[in-house]
Amino acid sequence: MALVNHAKKEINAKIVYFGPEWAGKAANLSHIFGKLKESFRGSFKSMNLQSDRMLFFDFVPSGKGTLNGYTIRFHIYTITGEVTHASSWKMVLKGVDGMVFVADSDPARMTANLDSLKLLQTCLGAYGKGLADIPCVIQCNKRDLPGATAMAEMGQAINPTGLTIIPAVARRGEGVLESIFNLVKMVLKKLRAEELELDRQAGQFDRIAKPPPPDFPKEPPVGERVRVGSGSAARPAASVPKSPGSPPETLSDLEECKPVVEFAGAPEILRGGRLRLPLSIRYDGKEKKIALDISLFQDRD
Repeated sequence: MALVNHAKKEINAKIVYFGPEWAGKAANLSHIFGKLKESFRGSFKSMNLQSDRMLFFDFVPSGKGTLNGYTIRFHIYTITGEVTHASSWKMVLKGVDGMVFVADSDPARMTANLDSLKLLQTCLGAYGKGLADIPCVIQCNKRDLPGATAMAEMGQAINPTGLTIIPAVARRGEGVLESIFNLVKMVLKKLRAEELELDRQAGQFDRIAKPPPPDFPKEPPVGERVRVGSGSAARPAASVPKSPGSPPETLSDLEECKPVVEFAGAPEILRGGRLRLPLSIRYDGKEKKIALDISLFQDRD
């Protein structure tokens, strides 16, 4: 399900490239990333997911990629190489809005295609979804192989429901943009059909945002007198001494002593399903670095 960020006026949609190992999923992402202008895309990133390697980046389509004044940002994910944990795919597919199933046209890989398709249906089923519920394009890659399985035969084997099917040679960029453009149109059409009430819907980004601080009196201009406590005499702001640890007196003081928490490095995947987050905490002119260990558990829904 697409996530709404009201603060940035963005709708974030998730696209997953699924398929058997070595079918060409990473080649698809690399080609798409290379064709996008820097102003329309984020950084190309990789991350260890259990013992598997996930690739991802985000982009904003030019033209009609908006909905009721909200920009639609697409986040593309895949897992490259041989996947050692089926649960890795399940995690990546959570909340997916659209999929490209990359099939291998090598006749010797038809069983791998079918096994991967079955795994996709199992992962979606864990979230109460099916291929009919999510926009999906089937890409038949490696069409340049000698003796490649005929498109009609591939369609009969892996596309019984009549999804959009596109021939491709991802390493040369053939059929890659056609696949993603078709899927983007399908996802946009589905989002518009859902008629999101963007002016009323509380997006998940808003739910985790910090509540606004209470109203404080505006900081007086330099030279004006302020009251310190209910019984203190009025005196110039510049003459009020401030000892370490004293409570904030103005909005500027409040901003200075407000704790600031930032990442101090890249997250680290540990053994036993744990994630270590290096953090830096700054408060009242002091800084402290800590490491937060989080235990990850498999979603059993």
